[in-house]
Amino acid sequence: MIVATAGHIDHGKTTLVKVLTGIDADRLPEEKARGITIDLGFAYTALGGRTIGFVDVPGHERLVRTMVAGATGVDFALIVVAADDGVMPQTREHIAILDVLGLRRGLVAITKSDAVDARRLSEVEAQTRSVLSETALVQAPVIACSALNGAGIPDLARRLEAAAADPSPAAAEGDFRLAVDRCFTVVGAGLVVTGAVHSGSVRPGDTLLVSPSGVEARVRGLRVGHDACAVAVAGQRCALNLTGPRLSRAGIHRGDWILAPHLHGPARRLDVSLRMLQSETRPLRHRTPVHLHHGAASATGRVLLPQGSSVEPGAAAIAQIVLDASLGALHGDRFVLRDVSAVRTLGGGRIIDIEGPRRGAWSPGRRRVVEALDTPDHGAALTHLLAHSEAGLDLDHFARSRNVPAARMKALSREVDLIAVDTPRERLGFAKERMTALGESVAAILDDAHRSEPDNPGLTVEDLSERVASADRPALRAALDPLLGAGRIERRGALYHLAGHAVRLAAPEAALYEAVRAVLEEAGLNQPRLADLAARVDREPENLRPHLDKFGRLGWLKRVSGHYYVLPDVLEELADRARAVAAEHPQALLTVGRFRETTGISRNLTMPLLAYFDARGLTTRINDGRVFHPDNRDL
Repeated sequence: MIVATAGHIDHGKTTLVKVLTGIDADRLPEEKARGITIDLGFAYTALGGRTIGFVDVPGHERLVRTMVAGATGVDFALIVVAADDGVMPQTREHIAILDVLGLRRGLVAITKSDAVDARRLSEVEAQTRSVLSETALVQAPVIACSALNGAGIPDLARRLEAAAADPSPAAAEGDFRLAVDRCFTVVGAGLVVTGAVHSGSVRPGDTLLVSPSGVEARVRGLRVGHDACAVAVAGQRCALNLTGPRLSRAGIHRGDWILAPHLHGPARRLDVSLRMLQSETRPLRHRTPVHLHHGAASATGRVLLPQGSSVEPGAAAIAQIVLDASLGALHGDRFVLRDVSAVRTLGGGRIIDIEGPRRGAWSPGRRRVVEALDTPDHGAALTHLLAHSEAGLDLDHFARSRNVPAARMKALSREVDLIAVDTPRERLGFAKERMTALGESVAAILDDAHRSEPDNPGLTVEDLSERVASADRPALRAALDPLLGAGRIERRGALYHLAGHAVRLAAPEAALYEAVRAVLEEAGLNQPRLADLAARVDREPENLRPHLDKFGRLGWLKRVSGHYYVLPDVLEELADRARAVAAEHPQALLTVGRFRETTGISRNLTMPLLAYFDARGLTTRINDGRVFHPDNRDL
């Protein structure tokens, strides 16, 4: 369990940690000299057989950024209030930050109890409970204690031990993410980073990425607490010994993430759910400049709201935050908002989407998408998104932004009954129910086309998209594939038609085809040019060409070039002759002359025919000859 301290400066946080663990978390010379915590301190102890890690945070108002870095990814808050001072400004701000970070478990230690009487202790406890009353920590136990005489320390330790025995559910299902809060080098080991494991697990030998830089890193070793171990999991703090060809101490900073490679995708435009603190005196308006604290990082940016709206103190709203620098954020991450001068905490919230749109952020369609995304359950979110994604849902982005592992995503796809289509850029998902309805529309369109145009062999995807409202190519593919699998439709080349559809030519065109076929069959291998063929069937070449193209779409002819149409059987025979000629040559080289001699066809047909073979990968031209590829039968 990871415990973060919180509270005003000089209220005894570091002293309390030292009493509980025996470790002085102030490690910097300046901290020793000044007697105050400046940077994050760390200490570990074993209670009840479980290791508890403490993150000691600074209490000074100018170091709230450091405090937020220490409070991220922790399980438990140890709020420290000095009995003599009582609740102070930083006590209130730290408690507010813990609340917006979503912390639900903690306790309050009223320190320096030996310096006041019982009446004062009662007053401070009442002050503390008043501050906690509007937070998720309202039920936190309050324990008076003293580091000097040991009063209350055993009770405090017992409470921590009980909390460690009942850990909060960590995001163990997701892939690995660690928020870097320290980076340093160790003689003989090399580069080491430390931080809280937000999700997943890590082992020596794992390959990870540093985000947002994208530099690859391999885990040489890891430690949890003071001990080397074989695995670290969500809910723990760990130290990773990293190595990599481009990795350097200067290239890793507090606020970076060490994560599974596919989770890398720095974000700058976030759709968020935010809540203003009740203590604020002014509403949050559109384009307000802010500091956003996320994990151990911070970045400046602006809050975008719907035109004419604002967020009143204590109120919540959906907003978009546009950052000046990229962060390694994911859906569900918590953040803290402070004013642009980083003096005052304004509020905070939860990230909904890591790729908010530049335009149309407040359109009804986008609002429905954000509402669907703002669902903790992955299956429910996926179901709602598919219902609103007419052009398809990017499944890879969904999985990455929500840190859904591949195995879980595969199971989700089965649970929500979706159809996936791979495109050159992405993997799109469609609701099966919607694709079934679209498939019925496609089948009806094909049926109408066959009735009205019995001589039309089928429709292309482009033809179908023109006839089906709001259906682009990926959606049509998702609708066509099940129909093909069920045998309801068939595909010939680029054309789709209903199963059993037979082209019925009108009598004059059927007679024309028979005349053309008779001429071509009589010609044998030496098929005539278009002009000669047209003369034989008493047609003009340009008048005959559209009919020959139609016969080609039906598979009855093959267009070799603009001047030659040949019968499929003849084309196969010519390919076999070419194969035989090449086989006779030691280098399997097909020359133009030998091919003409063997087939007896004219030079005018030979050159277009060989170019046709070249275009389909049947042959490869080398100077005056061609290498024949016998495994390629695509004519």
